[in-house]
Amino acid sequence: MLDKIKPWACSFSGCDGGNPEADTWLCGIEWGLEPDAADEYYTRLKQQMQAGAVKVTKTNFDWRHSISYPYGVRFAKLYQAINQQPVQSYRSVAELSGEQLFKLNLYPIAFNSTADDLWHQYRFDEATSFPSKLLFNNWCFFNRFPFYAALRKQYQPKLIICTGVNYLKDFLMFFAGSDGVRTIESEVISINATEKRTLYWSKVDNTLLVVLPFFSGRFGLNSDALLQAFGSRIAQLKAEIKQV
Repeated sequence: MLDKIKPWACSFSGCDGGNPEADTWLCGIEWGLEPDAADEYYTRLKQQMQAGAVKVTKTNFDWRHSISYPYGVRFAKLYQAINQQPVQSYRSVAELSGEQLFKLNLYPIAFNSTADDLWHQYRFDEATSFPSKLLFNNWCFFNRFPFYAALRKQYQPKLIICTGVNYLKDFLMFFAGSDGVRTIESEVISINATEKRTLYWSKVDNTLLVVLPFFSGRFGLNSDALLQAFGSRIAQLKAEIKQV
């Protein structure tokens, strides 16, 4: 079974698309999933697994659709801040051509909970031959991730934005590979005495890779002020790397 799904898992499965030639890539952990959509999604997903590799194709990212949900709104605000615009202007991204972004995910199977019983409930132990999601994700670390490290090397984006600091190791391996990271920097971005968040970044060849807190949650980038501050700092880092 594993041999049959390996081409699918080690391809552009579980990602959103956009333009791989874009200067900016955005990477999350896995697709979001609404509970009432699970049955249809998993049925379709198992069919895709058997169909083989999902090709990387050049499309226009749908900014207008993206800002119709919270994650997309917060990213649009961050994107504006990186481009030295106020976060309040985020709606103007809907007028962009869509060539500016490529959107990916670390892992190809989405769940609305980290509970391991969902893996068994939807019979992915049978579909993948892995008895748990944890083991499947660890397998992806060594097999799926090299595909994306090669993709990053091929296209050389200027900036990769990753969300989820607990997945720092995963993001670095995903885009840099086992020998692509020389240093890992971290710094605290604060807007007042209590609102502080940590930014991680690394220079991978000519790409600035940044790993940010999630866009929501108690310890996430959950305010316009934080998104503006992080965007401004990322813009500075981009300029510094460009001068090197």
